Amino acid sequence: MDFVQLAFEALKERKLRASLTIFMVIIGSALLVAVNGVSNGTKQYIAGEFSKFGTNLIIVTKKGTSDFKIKDWVVDEIKKLDGVMDVAPFIEQTAMVYSRGKSRSVIIEGIDQTKLKYILPNIEIDDGTFVSKYDSVGILLGHQIAYTGPNEIFAWVGQTVQLAYTKYTETGERETVKKSFIVRGVLKYYGSFFVPVDQVAWISLRAADNLFDKNGEYDGLYVITVDPSYNDRIMDYIKENYDVDVLSPQSIKKIVDNVMNTITFFISSISAVSLLVASIGIITTLYTSMLERIREIGVLKAIGYKNYHILKLFLYEATIIGIVGGTLGLIAGVILAYILKLFFFAGVPFIQPIFDIETLISTWILAAGLSLVSGLYPAWRASKLDPVVALKFE
Repeated sequence: MDFVQLAFEALKERKLRASLTIFMVIIGSALLVAVNGVSNGTKQYIAGEFSKFGTNLIIVTKKGTSDFKIKDWVVDEIKKLDGVMDVAPFIEQTAMVYSRGKSRSVIIEGIDQTKLKYILPNIEIDDGTFVSKYDSVGILLGHQIAYTGPNEIFAWVGQTVQLAYTKYTETGERETVKKSFIVRGVLKYYGSFFVPVDQVAWISLRAADNLFDKNGEYDGLYVITVDPSYNDRIMDYIKENYDVDVLSPQSIKKIVDNVMNTITFFISSISAVSLLVASIGIITTLYTSMLERIREIGVLKAIGYKNYHILKLFLYEATIIGIVGGTLGLIAGVILAYILKLFFFAGVPFIQPIFDIETLISTWILAAGLSLVSGLYPAWRASKLDPVVALKFE
């Protein structure tokens, strides 16, 4: 404890220099903690979003520049593949929906709604029922379509709404197509950010084919596999045999995770470099302190201090800098994580920083350890000073 007290006194004598050195350690530690916290929160949010979709799901869509048409024969062929449990073709298009003098732009999706449970496992009806595949005038509204506000209803079960969209005729003229539908059901809030499930209105596949004049052509397919382990093999087969785009929620999640890991690694590397800069600052601080205290070191050696005592004294100073800087850095890192969240994820309130105890401990140990290592050279130089030379030093 005497050595700790002496180390504290030595640092207090050089308050500004010691404070700036500690501040450098704080910055490095805070960046590491903040980046890790925001990254963990984002990853957990993304994992939660993709868990809302079936893990055994493959999405097949038309290529923008391809003339290939997805029709019933494609559906029948894919259904026969080993590992495929079912195939749900869909038709999707943007349209305006009108209700009681108000209008909204929504996504209309025609699909056999008995298969929605495989695509969206957590989907639930708030009121009414799903639309039968034989129903040509029924419509199922997403939660954010049915409600225009917390207590304001746009349309509800039993009401009639009108869908309208614009298409071009064979002569190149614009034509507005309108059709009335009866609201059969309203979905509970699903809360998906990546795919706006709550802003989709669902009708039967037959109704969508007639409304959008598709003539049996589909915009895409939901391929439901027996098990996620079949996904990659089936995706490869579809890519090789049909001129279509193929993806799955899990493959998208892997890509997003890889991007997040790369960004986190890059920023963490910068944070680690800032800690290395702080360690250079510690070396400079202690080496300068050693030069200023040569006579003091000579006096200590003259009254009986050994080399290892001097070494220990300077190492304690370095360790104190690391411990104080690391501890304050953890606190600053938590605060910084929430500041970063407000700046970069203000539009996604569901993302919250998450801190794991392993990262906090490892960051603290890294800060203290680097500080201790940084103090080795100045401490060694101080311990090797000749007491006679040191006492004569001016």
